[in-house]
Amino acid sequence: MKFNQEKFNLRFSMKLWLSLLILLFAYTSFGADARWIKISSLHNFYQAIGSEPEEDVGAEQQFGMRWNAFYDHQDMQAAKGMWIGVTNYADPLAGTTYNYKIAYCGPRPRPTISENEFMPIDFGMRGKNAAPTLIVDGELASDLDWDDLVDENGYDIFQEADRMIHNTVNTSVGITMTRKVHAYSQQYYDNMMIHEYTFVNTGIVNQDAGITHNQTLTDVYFHWQYRNAVAGEGTVEGSTLDFRGRRGWGTPQNCRWGMNTMNAVIGEDPNNPVTVSMFADELGTMGADAYDYDNTMLRGIYSWHGRHSTLSYDNIGSPNYLGWLADGMLGASQFMGAVVLHADTSPSDPTDDVSQPRTTRKIESNDPETTSNNQFSSSRMETGYVDFISAGHEALSHSEQVKSQNQFPDQFAVAGGYSSSWSFGPYTMAIGDTIRIAWAEAVAGLDHKKNYEIGNTWFRAEALGENPVMELPNGSVTTNADDYKNAWVYSGVDSLMETFRRARFLYKNGLSLGNTLPPDPPQTFEVTSQGTRIFLSWADNAATSHPNFEGYKIFRAKGQYDSTYYEIADLNYTDGNLVHEYSDVNAERGQLYFYYIISYDDGSTNVLEPGVSLRSSAFYTRTNKGASMLKPPADGIDNITIVPNPYVLSNRELQYVGEESSIKFWNLPDRCTINIFTERGDKIYTYNHEGSGVATWNLLTSSRQIIVSGVYIAVFEAPSGEKSIRKFIVIR
Repeated sequence: MKFNQEKFNLRFSMKLWLSLLILLFAYTSFGADARWIKISSLHNFYQAIGSEPEEDVGAEQQFGMRWNAFYDHQDMQAAKGMWIGVTNYADPLAGTTYNYKIAYCGPRPRPTISENEFMPIDFGMRGKNAAPTLIVDGELASDLDWDDLVDENGYDIFQEADRMIHNTVNTSVGITMTRKVHAYSQQYYDNMMIHEYTFVNTGIVNQDAGITHNQTLTDVYFHWQYRNAVAGEGTVEGSTLDFRGRRGWGTPQNCRWGMNTMNAVIGEDPNNPVTVSMFADELGTMGADAYDYDNTMLRGIYSWHGRHSTLSYDNIGSPNYLGWLADGMLGASQFMGAVVLHADTSPSDPTDDVSQPRTTRKIESNDPETTSNNQFSSSRMETGYVDFISAGHEALSHSEQVKSQNQFPDQFAVAGGYSSSWSFGPYTMAIGDTIRIAWAEAVAGLDHKKNYEIGNTWFRAEALGENPVMELPNGSVTTNADDYKNAWVYSGVDSLMETFRRARFLYKNGLSLGNTLPPDPPQTFEVTSQGTRIFLSWADNAATSHPNFEGYKIFRAKGQYDSTYYEIADLNYTDGNLVHEYSDVNAERGQLYFYYIISYDDGSTNVLEPGVSLRSSAFYTRTNKGASMLKPPADGIDNITIVPNPYVLSNRELQYVGEESSIKFWNLPDRCTINIFTERGDKIYTYNHEGSGVATWNLLTSSRQIIVSGVYIAVFEAPSGEKSIRKFIVIR
């Protein structure tokens, strides 16, 4: 079975129309337009207003910052906020001078955000290459069909990042902000998003530039807040299904909004460099190297899932101890945070100011200042500016305060827990002056398989009384189950620091991967359910375009697509006989299977791990529609049946679950042509069937029109010319 170009062209047209409808939906469904980046292991959305306030897009506390996104329910983002503060501001909108003026965007949504504070004038996403077309049994089968909303004519092979969000807003303090968010699919950079901000004092204080204000701005600060809750899988109550039908482990509900989140700061004092050692009191030697590759201090903030006082067990990593189907699985072992890449010293000095950020502080997530902002309240803006934006560094970070007073952050916290924040400034900006700031957000930690291995070993020792071997990350062995589990969880902070270093390395190299680009994924990937196999075929563009191309690997998951995938084929080019199709003959009949395929090279350009292959992202080709081994083909065409017959739209009990708008033709031969006619003889549909004893028809004509109620005739013709005729009825 070879690639069918005509069939691909038709499906590509369908995909194009679908994307246009999705774009229209995106612009009309939310108060603020949003774009997802889903081509890497870290998935997140970004909004046109310039930040991502709480529940402004998704109707759930934890929504966004998903890692590892292979699995559902990995969300860690509760809210983000971005404020710009100035002093002695003669406000043309209010007709008065404020000692302190703030333009607010988040962390809580307000209707006025998009109207008169952060006002979008440009928003979209550009890509390096288009996402592949994935087809499973004749249907589009990729999450990217819905979520990869690249601008019309928005592809540029010379773009450095695989995806780049572009976003410009005017603000009510006369500063125009442009941000670019860069995402990469190469495996060493796919767990980060790099943010570049350009702030210009344009004097424009409304959306259409109808009001301008010529004022030199003083004591300008750029302030961000991060309300994190690590992570969804381990923080939803076991007795509760969320709005997507997902079940968690059984930790208290308030973990979802960050009640037990721990927040740390590194590099706030560049003149006093120290390594991160916040876990030394627990594990003696654990910690993280907080230095960059050039031995300078990293400047960053990060969060993790801390202890909770109401639980009877040590919940670091959120093991599944009391929840649904308890097995110890770790649901919140991730570390997430942000690292400074660059901050201008001044508008006239573009060198990186190592004293930035000037403020790093914890913030009560339910503080009134975060809930009901008011850009025309003198008292509210003074409090926000003095106590939040320009307050400087705390003597002890949030995590250090918790440790010094109480090991349970939920007892230390107010009702909503604490967010982390940082501010860059103060700057003086005349009309036309520019400030550039860049930072990267990232997530790292144990992978899903390790989460099960470590959590289950801990569970066997802690809950079942067994004596498994418990080897620590440094190779030593312990008999203390909590020490074992926590050492592995805390190793995630080292992984996060390494991710921070890689982000800074990439930024210093102009955001370019140079010659370390992986091969492209196949432009098309098609999966077909058949009677004796599940057949896979794909395009050969990677093999012909990448100089160090080595081969393909195919991975498969059983049951559901947000699951663990296992390699089932390595099609290496070394033998000079590269194929572009594969028959999965080891699938179990009656099971659904999901696939992805990656292209990989010979590892000759890998500078981080020489010799290790660079590979395309699995998220480009991961199918979201299951394929299965079908009923074997019949010997002839005499026993063909049509089910259901009659098809009655209102009778759901006699329809196929998940395929309610379909009928099936059973007992088909290995190959035949199926033609559908109306009762008066008009041919409305043709399908060339092969490979199994069953075929599905979605009750659409060849021109994609829904058929009406009536009597229809199906003519089945074998390659020998033998024919069989069946009538069926459709009642709508």
